[in-house]
Amino acid sequence: MKKPTFTIPKEITAINLRHQLEEILDAVANKRERFLIKRSGIPAAILLSIPDYEDLQDLIDTWDEQQDRTFQQSLVDARRDINAGRVATIDDLRRDLHTKERRGKKRS
Repeated sequence: MKKPTFTIPKEITAINLRHQLEEILDAVANKRERFLIKRSGIPAAILLSIPDYEDLQDLIDTWDEQQDRTFQQSLVDARRDINAGRVATIDDLRRDLHTKERRGKKRS
């Protein structure tokens, strides 16, 4: 996995953002630039691209999963089942699907 690089956001005032909105949005969307927006010299917000936002959400979700003991135990249990050969094959899944489809047709 490629290690993400840290990009320092460019600082911009809220007033300059208003005047340069189109150019700033192009830089964010097309070049994945990030901006720290300041209001009266105080950091107020970060402007970042959708892919960067989605990456952050993925990191948050991963962190949440790592803190969830039940989820972590389910991974250990799944690995144990796989190692013991207790797995469903594609043929098992197809057979189950066909069975469910036949049951659905009988009810109709």
